[in-house]
Amino acid sequence: MIAWMQILQRRHALDAEHLGANDGVRATHSTPVEAPPSTAGNDDTGAAAGVLERVLIVVGALTAMVALWSADLGPSRVALAKAYLGPTLWSLVGKPAMVLACLALISLTWRIALWLRYRPVAPLAADDPRLPTVTVVIPAYNEGPTVAAAIRSLLASDYPSHKLQIICVDDGSRDDTARWAEQAALAAPHRVMLLRHEQNRGKRFALFTGFGHVDSDVVVTVDSDTVVARDALRCLVTPLALAEDVGAVAGRIDVLNRENNVLTRMLAVRYRIGFDFSRAYQSQLGSVFVTPGALSAYRVATVRPHWNAWRDVTFLGARCSNGDDHHLANRVLWSGKRTVYQGNAVARTTVPTTYKRLSLMYLRWARSNLRESTLYVANIGDVLQSWRRLPGVIDGLFNYLQLPLRLYLLVAGWFLVFLHPDLLLRSVSMALCVALVHMAIFLKSERTFDAVYTLAYAVFALLTLQWIYPLALVTVRQSRWLTR
Repeated sequence: MIAWMQILQRRHALDAEHLGANDGVRATHSTPVEAPPSTAGNDDTGAAAGVLERVLIVVGALTAMVALWSADLGPSRVALAKAYLGPTLWSLVGKPAMVLACLALISLTWRIALWLRYRPVAPLAADDPRLPTVTVVIPAYNEGPTVAAAIRSLLASDYPSHKLQIICVDDGSRDDTARWAEQAALAAPHRVMLLRHEQNRGKRFALFTGFGHVDSDVVVTVDSDTVVARDALRCLVTPLALAEDVGAVAGRIDVLNRENNVLTRMLAVRYRIGFDFSRAYQSQLGSVFVTPGALSAYRVATVRPHWNAWRDVTFLGARCSNGDDHHLANRVLWSGKRTVYQGNAVARTTVPTTYKRLSLMYLRWARSNLRESTLYVANIGDVLQSWRRLPGVIDGLFNYLQLPLRLYLLVAGWFLVFLHPDLLLRSVSMALCVALVHMAIFLKSERTFDAVYTLAYAVFALLTLQWIYPLALVTVRQSRWLTR
């Protein structure tokens, strides 16, 4: 217990210089990216100790989870569950739940093994001639002063100034967004291009307008409520400079307003797991399924042929206006290129501070995930151009095939809890077991007391967010932005 508390008490301080000269941006928690193991003797010892520590954390959490699951799913427990539910409910709910639990455990083990192997690519030096020319496109709508902070953070980047261009597209804002963008651009008017839609047309069209003015090797997307670290662009584009088969790179998104309330603290934990675990293991497969609009880089030669199709994509006869980042990642994968993750390319974005705005954001994400996962599977032949792509395809299929089972069990589970309310407590216990693994994953990236918010989020999500995916399924044709 003492050792566990010592791990929690080791806090990483944010290097204030890391974010450069971002006016009005409050520093939040951060973790330096782990360097590749050194060949020196002392460094070898430290690296070995670090690996052992990570393995012990993960194995400890997995052992606790498996032990708890075994206590509940042993032969005697299964017999009790059959007697408790009755033959009909056991067949309709119990068996599918056991199948899903087994699939989840298998996939989790596979993903943890990949995650433990992940390391970000060391960034090229600022004077390295291999660094490509870059255009950053920022779509903005009613963002006010936050768009100025985004532009300033990019201008403070240590990327070679003669290779960096910034395009900000005001998507028909009804506030003073354009004025703030103009004010920020005054610092380097020759490097910042300002474009404007007379009427709001949506983020996808704003990005498309910016893409039309790109004349560089790489295009980077940055959200207007996001600030980037000083070295983020160098870290982000390095895989594109070093590997021709990489078509897109996802950066790491942290929460800018982390300290606001309990909700934003929980989201900070979820974001860290979503990037430093989910995208990290996917990067090992060359199949990062979502390259976030807040910070991602694309090889222009790869994505330019797809821009018109990406802008005009439809699903079940309805035009898609959200999920632009997910669909662009799909297009890169369909082109035969890899998509990877750079955990050392850090940006910080503003997240919802209320339950209403959070649920609307999740609903938008769920709709795009259902749609884009279906499109990915429909075009899986384009992805599978080499046997090396097979593991990523298997992982994508595994995710997709679990969706209908999860949706079915959500609805059936609600009905079951209505008949047997005491099962709700057992569900909470199971959610906390899974959260132990998430806590271990979070602690590898950031050893702070905020790890406990993985437990809080598990209960919060179980009790308040289970309606998101069923509603997303029946409204999947809708593409309203909801939170704009």
